[in-house]
Amino acid sequence: MPSFHSLPAEVIEHILIIAALGGFPQAIAAFARTCKANYSLVYNSPDQHLWRQIYLTTFDDPRASGGGPGWGDCASSHNHPQDDFEWAHEYQERAWAAEYIRHQTDPTYRLSAVWHTDEEVTHRNIRAFDALLSVIDSALPCPPTIVLSFLGGGVGAPSPPSPTYDQYPIFPPLPQAMGGSSSIVAISPSDVGGRTFGQATRARNTAWVESVLAKGYPPEVTADFSGEKWVGRVFDQLLDPAEFRQMQAAGQLIAYTGFMPIPQPLADVVSVPGSHTGDRQYMSAENQLRRARRLARQRVYNMRYLSRDRHWGPFLPVESPKEGRRRDQRVVEDEELLQPILAMIHAAAAHPHGNDHNHDHDHDQEHDDEHEDESEHGDAGENDIMDVDEDEDAEGDASSTDSEDDRGLPDAREAEADIPTGPPTSSELRTDWAYLAAVRVVVEANLRQSVQNLQDLRGLLSLDGLRPGSAPWDASAYKVPDPPEESSSKGKGKERATASDECEGWDWAGVTGIWQRCVCWMDYRDLILHNLSGEFEDPHLSEAVRIIAMRLRIQSYSPCTVPGYEHLPTIHVIGETVRGAVSGRPRKMHGTVSIVADGSVRWNLYSTIEGGDEDEWVSEGVQVGGVASAMGILGLWTGAQHERMDPLGPCWAWKVA
Repeated sequence: MPSFHSLPAEVIEHILIIAALGGFPQAIAAFARTCKANYSLVYNSPDQHLWRQIYLTTFDDPRASGGGPGWGDCASSHNHPQDDFEWAHEYQERAWAAEYIRHQTDPTYRLSAVWHTDEEVTHRNIRAFDALLSVIDSALPCPPTIVLSFLGGGVGAPSPPSPTYDQYPIFPPLPQAMGGSSSIVAISPSDVGGRTFGQATRARNTAWVESVLAKGYPPEVTADFSGEKWVGRVFDQLLDPAEFRQMQAAGQLIAYTGFMPIPQPLADVVSVPGSHTGDRQYMSAENQLRRARRLARQRVYNMRYLSRDRHWGPFLPVESPKEGRRRDQRVVEDEELLQPILAMIHAAAAHPHGNDHNHDHDHDQEHDDEHEDESEHGDAGENDIMDVDEDEDAEGDASSTDSEDDRGLPDAREAEADIPTGPPTSSELRTDWAYLAAVRVVVEANLRQSVQNLQDLRGLLSLDGLRPGSAPWDASAYKVPDPPEESSSKGKGKERATASDECEGWDWAGVTGIWQRCVCWMDYRDLILHNLSGEFEDPHLSEAVRIIAMRLRIQSYSPCTVPGYEHLPTIHVIGETVRGAVSGRPRKMHGTVSIVADGSVRWNLYSTIEGGDEDEWVSEGVQVGGVASAMGILGLWTGAQHERMDPLGPCWAWKVA
């Protein structure tokens, strides 16, 4: 009687591929364990053809993914080979991660699972999160979606007349139709000008991530972002290296997916700090979301976060040992400075005079406007902390009080003088994903409160919005320049490259177009008060929310000095806020889009005073997902001059046309 081994190897391989296609990767490992011959067939093949086919049953082809508009051609011309992709290792890591997360979110499995130490669990979480991030980062890019014919073409060219503010969508179009069995799903949203957004291909990677995270993250990790306090304190300074790495990886995923509460009945069987097992009230989804928002506010509104060693943005601090010893000293000085500022605010409220009366009026008006924003987000216009005069008094109080109180703190300026004058360079900056996760939680919660129809948010929150090129982009705008000629002094030349140098470039980041930016802020008195208490427990605490339209275009390019990314020049951006339903002149904008050390895309944008050229505010953000993603940019805003007691707040920008 013929045995299984009498079958041709090609037939056996085809059976294994079908098993992977059916969602049974464990069957492949089980088959390999049956005998040495089968083990050799699976794991000792002279080439990778079997594992490549197994991989491609479930995931996007990495040879066509991992970049944005034009990145594929650009990467191939700069020696980024894909032939050495480890098909077997990548597939096995992802299969392990899927099984691990499903077990961790299965209440029945957890009741009978083998106990592991906290250290072992941390390393397992890191391994699983790294696999998930690898899947997201290698998702198939979206094809072109819309031709921006009204936007001007040349570098630095002024924008021609364009549709009015009300004609632009508030949120990005949905990258693909949710659900459906076809891998290619037609979508046809259009704006008032009749332009359609074309078609998008559903990425296998995105569908896989959605299925793996159907029940959320491991509950202990979720609890770190929704407990009574931050584990390791608000800046993670008490975490050991493994815990810190887990926090950053989990933060990056939450920045991508948003906070996902521990679902029932899993919440009934897990024990998290501050709760009792089976406490349904404490572990309800509503209470988890409330605590996650409070913890996120502690992080995004913490005035101590702003520092030169972070480049005043959402980046990990770059410190010398000497600077590290001064960190606690600077925190103490800030505490000493916050107290007299708050005392002056209270004194001004008790003895009002002209300027203070105006400030109180502005404060009341700000909350009136916020109430309007919650009822009708579409009227937001340009009226936000970046672009409205009514809240400038609050920031003005900060700067004036700062100078007065420094006179009472003779050691403060000595400490400031000790700090190096230059901030870190792009080649030193790395993204602080734990901070950006908090930004995502705060802004998303504010949007959900402000937007009447939550269906409008689907295009912004969809995981397909993480894919490269999922934002509206015009294929004709992404012509990659010829690679630079090799030079014998190429190493030294790159080291000497500065922002003042100009070079040939291309819009690899999808800059040119119409953007919307949501900015959130607190009244300055509330900001000071809650920074002193650190609790953010007030149930009546509110934030102002504004959505502003921006028109951006490219002014010039300069060389990138980050090793490994020389083919992606720094993009110098100019633009203006778009005149909306509110009165006031547009504000000019300028900044850069560049790569930082970890490969993240950094967006640095300044906005001027109304009708002038003096910089007033600055935002620092990081692209979420792939380049030119529909999910856009998460970051923070603060004063352009980086005064010691400048306010700050979260912001989220996305491209709509």
